[in-house]
Amino acid sequence: MDTLGAQIKKYRELRCMTQKQLAEKLGESSGSVIYNWEKGIGRPDCDKLVRLCGALDISADELLGRKSMSRHPTVAEWGTIQKYRALDEHGKEIVDYVIDSEYKRVRLSMKKPKPRMLKMDFYNYPASAGTGNFFENEIPEQILVVESPGAEVADYAIPVSGDSMEPTYHDGDKVFVEKCDFIDIGEIGIFVVNGDVYIKELGNKCLISHNEMYRPIRIGESDSFYCCGRVIGVVEN
Repeated sequence: MDTLGAQIKKYRELRCMTQKQLAEKLGESSGSVIYNWEKGIGRPDCDKLVRLCGALDISADELLGRKSMSRHPTVAEWGTIQKYRALDEHGKEIVDYVIDSEYKRVRLSMKKPKPRMLKMDFYNYPASAGTGNFFENEIPEQILVVESPGAEVADYAIPVSGDSMEPTYHDGDKVFVEKCDFIDIGEIGIFVVNGDVYIKELGNKCLISHNEMYRPIRIGESDSFYCCGRVIGVVEN
């Protein structure tokens, strides 16, 4: 049996057609012409080849055994389709549910490659965005954060407590901090004032809240004040 004959037989049987039924679709009176083609005795001419592809619902590439870019089902896919058609409505609903779920999972995995994670020191003691909290002598733990420009620059992360920095930062946010002894006016930093830790914008001799309900914290000459670092962004969950 030559390649073309084998392909004709394969797709004919896949479509559950007899040689006579396929011959009738081509306008032939006898199934012997299909028998001969499948045995390699003669070949269909160009006109019959086109009609043969139509009768078998395949492309010429598939019929000739070549790799095709067509969207027609493969032999294995046709076998699955035949099984699906034999199911009752309950069975089809289950199969449809599984296919939809797996399709969504694959699409999401293609769109969202697994991010690279970085280790980061995390001080699990909140910087106040309301009232102050003691921060000195805390020992950091190690957490994993998603790789980002902020994570690359940051030296540690710290949680935010309170709502005085809303809408910029919210209660429960974790923020990246770059260690430095001073920042420019207008930048947001982590500050210790008289033993209390704050996340605030640096003003002129004061710390500014972004929530207008909170007054600035004035820094006097007698106050203990130092900068723990510059806030450079929110840790992505």
